[in-house]
Amino acid sequence: MASNIRKGVVPRAVSGISEHLDEVFTISGFFGDWVHMFRSRNVGFPKTWSSDDVMYMGADTNVLAPTDQDDPAGAPMALLRGDGIVVSLSHRSDPMPFVESNADFHQIRFYHRGEFLLETELGRLEVRAGDFVVIPKGLLYRETPRYRDGNVVLVFETQQPVVPAEELWDSVGLASGFVDYSTMRLPEPVGEVANVDTELRVRFRGQLQTLTYDFDPLTDVIGWVGDPIVFCMNVWDIPGLGSSHGFLPPPLGAVLMARDKSFFFNVMAPKPFPNVPAPDGSFGAPAHMNDYEEIWFNHVADQAPHTDGHLWRLPTSLPHPGIKRPPFYPEGPVERIQEMKINFDCRAGLEWTESAREALLPDPQISLYTSIGGTHIGVVPDEALRYAKGKADA
Repeated sequence: MASNIRKGVVPRAVSGISEHLDEVFTISGFFGDWVHMFRSRNVGFPKTWSSDDVMYMGADTNVLAPTDQDDPAGAPMALLRGDGIVVSLSHRSDPMPFVESNADFHQIRFYHRGEFLLETELGRLEVRAGDFVVIPKGLLYRETPRYRDGNVVLVFETQQPVVPAEELWDSVGLASGFVDYSTMRLPEPVGEVANVDTELRVRFRGQLQTLTYDFDPLTDVIGWVGDPIVFCMNVWDIPGLGSSHGFLPPPLGAVLMARDKSFFFNVMAPKPFPNVPAPDGSFGAPAHMNDYEEIWFNHVADQAPHTDGHLWRLPTSLPHPGIKRPPFYPEGPVERIQEMKINFDCRAGLEWTESAREALLPDPQISLYTSIGGTHIGVVPDEALRYAKGKADA
């Protein structure tokens, strides 16, 4: 027996588009009870707000300079912090003159720009733009950029272990069954010990500690057997799933997750064009709100290259405005659209660090659509346009 209930006027299919605005409210991220509301006004566009912390805000990470950009002994810059979650930015130009171990957090290292040699206790990986690598808590590693300039790595640190999202298939009929985890690249052991003094930096209980060895601990493992606890995948190997009606929620792009479902790492590739016309079909996502915060990062944006490297935090304090348009159908041969975003949903409440606040984009209500949406100002809802015009007239 279906549990979905209708009250009042439901003007169209939830996948469609009309003069009414969509707002989806869910519990437990996208995995609990839900309602789909049809509104006449957009509560995602408040007239004023008392603090930027309750408002969705985006930052241009291109203007930031972590200390590892110019100092080989430097470190990434923390951008967002929350309970059990840290999101940091690295611009490393030179090889790490040390081995590192993070005893506090597991890591997902997303390589936005650049090529690197990543050495671990289990072996070496060659990584490039679009790769993301899982490194468990406590494992030793070292990162060497192949070129000095233009390197950008976004680091997601989590206290909960990182596992493939294929575990969702056993409990939720909403996860992508099309992610081919056999595309994983695994580290190859070196097995030729280097007898050279090596410093190990350990991030331990919030402090940085050091140990030294008279050999390089990343070179002496000759082989390993067990689970792929260190692995690399590339975002372009993840299919962009859509439906004939249009929008599908972020869990369809889930690739990694916490075993307790406290966070999800989603790869959001371009969706196929829907073939159901309005009012039942649409292109784009409705507004939505749940008890998880969202992070969005623009990896590739051919249609709006100025948004490359923009990072957004969408808090739980108000709905995350959507962008819904009638379906459109390209004429003639269609070239591949190079658009790719990383989405990280987490239960933890996040706050911008003081360093990141220096890079926040102006006027979040307009920037949301010209940055994270990567779309022309013409698709901004009327409320936002009126708001922007009012500020300009003032």
